[in-house]
Order: sequence, then structure tokens, then C-alpha cells
Amino acid sequence: MKKFIYILLAAATAMVSAGCNKDKGFAHNPSAPVVIDKFTPAAGGAGTEVLLYGTNFSTDTNGVTVTVNGVKAIVEGVVEDRILIVIPTKAGTGPIEVSINGNKGKSKDAFQYQPSYTATTLAGNGSAGYSDGKGTDAVFNIGNRCGLDVDDAGNVYVAEGENRRIRKITPGGVVTTLAGNGNWGYKEGKGTEAEFFVPIDVAVDAQGNIITSDPAAWTIRKITPDGTTTLIGWFEAWGLGIDKRNGKIYFADAKKPGSIYEVTADGNSTKIITGLDYPSDVAVDSKGNLFVVQNGSSVISEFKAGTWAPGVTIGQAGQTGLVNGAATAAKFDFPWGIAIDRNDNLFIAGNGTWDGSPVNSNQCIRFVEAGTWKVSTYTGGSTAGFKDGTGSAALFNAPTGVAVAKDGLVYVSDRKNNRIRKVIAE
Repeated sequence: MKKFIYILLAAATAMVSAGCNKDKGFAHNPSAPVVIDKFTPAAGGAGTEVLLYGTNFSTDTNGVTVTVNGVKAIVEGVVEDRILIVIPTKAGTGPIEVSINGNKGKSKDAFQYQPSYTATTLAGNGSAGYSDGKGTDAVFNIGNRCGLDVDDAGNVYVAEGENRRIRKITPGGVVTTLAGNGNWGYKEGKGTEAEFFVPIDVAVDAQGNIITSDPAAWTIRKITPDGTTTLIGWFEAWGLGIDKRNGKIYFADAKKPGSIYEVTADGNSTKIITGLDYPSDVAVDSKGNLFVVQNGSSVISEFKAGTWAPGVTIGQAGQTGLVNGAATAAKFDFPWGIAIDRNDNLFIAGNGTWDGSPVNSNQCIRFVEAGTWKVSTYTGGSTAGFKDGTGSAALFNAPTGVAVAKDGLVYVSDRKNNRIRKVIAE
């Protein structure tokens, strides 16, 4: 495409130059409108070259300015009816506007901007073991389908099933043990005095407390920021969700038929949604609606706040694969964890198979746009492995947990790689 565009521009430039010898060349008419008829390609990310077709352009690039969604683009070349531009970083979706010495024309169609997301390693070096430290000096043994969450200060908390600990990672990548000593058991205490069986998920409440599920111990526990654990109640809880407006805790029981429960103030629970197919995780949006991952049927289900009436279903029940698009056309492959950002967009951790199977087609994080429920792949793809990189070039191996910080950073529990990954939007 790039080579073709350069050839096209070169040929057109030659034609204009030849014309200049006869009639002094093409000249922009400031009294006539600038018109953009079309552009190609219609979508792309930063760095994409786009060729604009129109009328009343100018061959003098000094007077030509082009913006995409209001963000200034690079003008690489201009001929009589064509302008070659480069899409700028963070442009966003919007119309393309050409300004020639203040005379402006705007495209009818919007350029569909495709932002890039780069996966990096926050902590862990890929080996299975236990060691606190910074970045790749730290060692994890995640072992199970574990989750993670992030507080308002950007600290990440990881449920580490095989090591029977809750780990804390600072924004700078420094890993410490918040609670647990590696022994297999149930014991309350502070820091390494506490003991767990298999901590599966964590959720941070509005006060910065870390709520932890341990289904093997039949407990949900609260851990204060200083690492002190206390019992909330006796439940066989797997995935956790918190309504930060009121502090209500919800949990999934990972059964078939399965249910979603609300934890009451007295430490008991109320079953609010039933008949689910192995519900693995639950998240709460800004209005109190619940979104449940049904791992057994590979769909994401909405339940309306208060009434818990069914809402949208995202994915095709019983149909697996890596298919993006509308909610009814998309396919997931035994997903596991879910997170919701401040705009109520959904993030789904793709591979929730019991053994983290490398043949699962969703070695990735999926993204569901709030309201439209359109599904796309946020980072990763269908190939299991390890590689930091942008978009589908990034490789994951059984991502099971996902969390979104208030600044939009996305964190992933990369189970088989024993790493915690960070995904940065451009």
C-alpha cells in the first residue's frame, strides 16, 4: 500500500510539473470550498498513511494543514487532487479536515482510529517459585485460575494460589508479600502470620481493603492495607465483585448450575441469581448492574441492578472461538476473569480452562464496548507464549485475571508465564 501510494503521488506530481510548463500549474482558489471526496484506508492506527482525494487542494505544502479528529497530522505530499498524510498518535475517531491558508474542508465520513496497546512485564521472570523483589527479580507461582485487582494509588494485589499468598506490587514493580506464609491452612493474622488454602480472587474496596476469596477454605476475608486479615464469612466463593458505591460484595460459586450471591452486612449471603453455567467471576458497573462470566457456556451475561433481571448476553452460548464483532456474533473460549473501567467498558480474561490449556483460542484479553457491546481483542491473540509487544504481537499463556486502574492501565495475571503484565494504551 505504501509503495503504491508513493508511486501514485510521484506520477501525479510529474503530471502537475508538466502542466506547470504550459499554464503555470494548478493553483488553489481561496474563494472556492476545499472538498474531501474520500480517503483510503478508512481505518488504522498511529503511523498509518492515508491518501485523501478531493478538489481545490494546493501543491504548496507550506499552506496545507490536515487534522484527524482535531489532532494535527503529518502532510507527506500534495498534488492537485490528492494529499498523503500520516495519522498522528492518539488521534481518536473523527473527521479529517484540510485547511489551506485558513480555507477549510471536512470529510463527511469519520476516520476510524485504532489505538495501540502495548503489553509489558510488571513483575515476574517466568520461573515458578517464590521471591519478593523488583520487576523480574520477583518470582511467582500462580498455579490456579487466579485474579488480581488494583487500588486507587496504583498498587496491584495478586491472589497467588500455588504459593498461598496475597502479593502486592507497587506502580514501580516492587513486589512484597501482603499476607500469607505459604503454609496450607486457615489462620487469621498480620502479614506472614496469616494462612490460606488456595486464594483465588481479590477485589479492592473503596477504603483500600483487599477482599479475598479462598474457596478451599470456604472463606471470604478482608485484608487491611497493613496486611491484617479478618473473616467476613464462610462461603465457597470464587470470583469477587464489589459495588464501590455502597461496598456490597458479590461472589460467583463456579458450579453448574451455579449462582451469584450478595454478602449481607451480618456476614451471611443471599442467593440473587441462579441457573448459571459455571459462573467464574462477577463485576459491577457504575449503575450497579452485574456482569457475570459464565465459563461453562462461554458467554458474558448482564443482570440489571436491583431486580437482577437478565440484560444483554455477549457471546454465543456453547460456541467457542476467537470471534470479534457484535454481541450476538462474538465468540469466547471458556473465559474466566472480568473487570470494568470507569466508562463501564468490559475486559475479559480469555483462557479459563482448568489446566490453562495452550490450545485454547483466547490467549488474550477481550474488550467489550459499553452500550454497543461490540467485542474486540484488546491485547494478545490465539497463540500461547510469552512476548511483550503491541496488540496481537503480545503473547500470553493462560491469562485468567484482569484489572483496570483508574488511569486506564490494564493488569493481567498471566498464569502459565508466572508473570503480572501491564498493558499501556498509547
